[in-house]
Parts: sequence; C-alpha cells; structure tokens
Amino acid sequence: MEQELIRLGSNENLLGPSPKALEVIKNNADQLHIYPVEEDWQLAEKLSAKIGAGITKEHLLIGNGSADVIRMIVQTHVMPGDEVLFPLPSFAIYKRLTHVHRGVIVNVPLKDHHIDLELLLGAVTEKTKLIFLCNPNNPTGKIIKHEPLEQFLKKLPEHVLVVIDEAYCDFVEDPDFPRSAELVANGHNVIVTRTFSKLYGLASLRVGYGFGHLETMERVRSTRHVSETGIVAYQAAMAALTDEAHEVNSLEMTINGRNYLYQELDKLGLNYLKSEALFVTLIDLPMPPAQLVAEARKHNLIIRHTDVFDMPEAVRISIGRQEDLEKAVAILGQILK
Repeated sequence: MEQELIRLGSNENLLGPSPKALEVIKNNADQLHIYPVEEDWQLAEKLSAKIGAGITKEHLLIGNGSADVIRMIVQTHVMPGDEVLFPLPSFAIYKRLTHVHRGVIVNVPLKDHHIDLELLLGAVTEKTKLIFLCNPNNPTGKIIKHEPLEQFLKKLPEHVLVVIDEAYCDFVEDPDFPRSAELVANGHNVIVTRTFSKLYGLASLRVGYGFGHLETMERVRSTRHVSETGIVAYQAAMAALTDEAHEVNSLEMTINGRNYLYQELDKLGLNYLKSEALFVTLIDLPMPPAQLVAEARKHNLIIRHTDVFDMPEAVRISIGRQEDLEKAVAILGQILK
C-alpha cells in the first residue's frame, strides 16, 4: 500500500475547507451548469461588511484567486517599458506577470530578510507604475508594520500604485500589522489583495479579491471576464465567511504549529526565519536545499525549495496539522543524522 504524502510544500490549509462551505458545495452541486449572475456582488457585500473602514462592495473586485486579481492589476497598469518594483525574494507571480506585459522588473534586495522600504523608495523613478509588497512576505514570513508603511506611502509620487498582497494576513500575530483598509480609506494609492485559499481552505475553488479606491477598482474591473469564478465557488466562500469555528481552528493550528516547529528545529540544530505566515523557512542548511527536498520526497514528505522565489539557499515548510509536523520533523531528523 502506497504511503500517504505529507503535503507541506504549497501552504495549503490541511484542516480542509470550512464544514459550512462543504455543506453548501454538496447542496449546490446540481448548479454546476449555471453561470453566476449576482453572486460576485453578494460576496463583495459580505466582504465589505467584514472589512469595514468604509469599504463598500463597489471598492471590491472578486477574481479567480488573488493571483487573478493581481493579473488584472498588471494588465490594467503596465505597458511595455513601464517599471514594476518589488523586493527580492518575494512571490514569483509579480515577475511572471511583468514579463508577460513586457514591463521592466526592478528588484530591491531584502535587509536581514525584511523588506527595506527606504531602499524601495530610492528605486522609484518616473517610469515606475507598480510596487508589489507581499505582506507577510512569501517566502520569508516577515511583515512590514503599519507606521513605516504609511510613511512610505506618503513619500511616494502620485503616479505609483502600491499593491499590498495580504494572502497570509489572517495568520499574523503582531498587533502592528498594517490596517490596510484604513490606508485605502485615508486616500493612499493602494490596492490590497487577499485570498480564500489559506485560512478558509478553498484553494481548489480559486476565490480571491482586492479592494482599493473606487476609480482605480473600476479601471481594473474593465479587464475582468464576465464569469471569472463559478457559482458554487462564490457560495462556498460566502458560507466560509460565517464559519467562525473553522477560522479559530485554522488559526490555532497555524500558531501552535509554528511554535512547535521552532522548538523541534532548534533541537535539530537547524536555522530558520520566525514567521507570521502559514510556513517557516529554513536557512543556512547543512546540505544543499535541492538535495534536502529530494531526500524528503523519498520519505513522502513534500517541502519547497525556494529557488522559484529567487531564494535558492533555503527551504520552506508549510504549517500543517500536528501529526503532519511530527512526521516531518522525524523525517528531517532521519535525513540529517
């Protein structure tokens, strides 16, 4: 019998989907042949109530995952020769989409694994159209705090739009994490993107969203397909928003899992970056990262070499259930002994 895979490579919520979302999916499976009509606006209305700070459904845009919302933003704003600025390492899609739209990539290195806002500011030119800030940053798990971010936004020229990718915002414990809806309400030129793939466990249904100023979001909406996401996906997302117990359980799994992993990695003598996200990244490894990933795969453990994020010297481990992490730690110990 083939041993079950331990999936700690893709930052999935291994508790699975919200039970309320699963119930809605089962009850509405006979609607798979139907295109959505108003479900996107219904979801946007529920999200606006949750976000607050004066964000209405008109400020929101729903996409086929947050990556799709980011695609729409790039498609709207980047013409050949325009500069797109982002830290390195960071989420790989910023680079891919800039290439597709023939923009010019401008990378700024991290400082002690943190995003250096002053260095980013110094790299802005009259050709800069977009700045991507992944917060918490993938693959380092580090955050930008509210006050430094707001000061950075105040110093930017008006022609620069900042996209704050908050895919992992729900897992942050730091009380100084940016109040991004407040930044939008205060008039800063930002779009915030989020996803239902992580906390809500709906990765396969592909539901994400963004919010920003009305005029900016209307322009981005012009690139959106009529049926960007399916009717059952919208319904499942709306149900997940009402499942507080699943949210709490997912957060507890992640926070407890991070602390457990720190403790066990210390015992193994491995260096890592403390994280505010759904993963922990190992650095200064005693063997080549690609070799560690390959050896782990032989034991049915999937972990992620971060070379795809332009961080070739590290390995990222997703936070899973306690039993997943215990197996992963045992396998790492076996490989490294």
